Amino acid sequence: MNTLLRAILIGLVASTLIVACSQKTEEAKVNPANTIEAANAKWNKALNSGNVKELAALYTENAILSPGNGKTIVGRAEIKNLFKGFVDGGVHNHTLEIIEVGGTGKMIYQVAKWKAQGAEANGKTPSFGGIATSAVSYTHLDVYKRQP
Repeated sequence: MNTLLRAILIGLVASTLIVACSQKTEEAKVNPANTIEAANAKWNKALNSGNVKELAALYTENAILSPGNGKTIVGRAEIKNLFKGFVDGGVHNHTLEIIEVGGTGKMIYQVAKWKAQGAEANGKTPSFGGIATSAVSYTHLDVYKRQP
């Protein structure tokens, strides 16, 4: 179970970290580091608080996500169900430590270390971790949406 959970988390975080950011018709004036930091904080807060509705709302209605098992899921409802399984399975204390971030108003990317813990079993709390990468061109993809 822990191996499966780890594989799913690695695939999930590494394949995409889609959260509230910005989109404009003309090139957006964004600070990639600030945008990514804010997005990561919002994502971590939603997962760690168990608020799968808020977490799923960070994704566009037609988002495509790989849970790390070689398959994809499409849409906010399926994404919400995936995260509900993580939360119900005891995933908590998720963090992202940015290694590198960059981009322009048309594309931002990050490379980060991620860590999380699973449910305690037999007096031990499993820890998981890996490298997360995400890059999004939000002038061409309906991925990031401007938030107030």
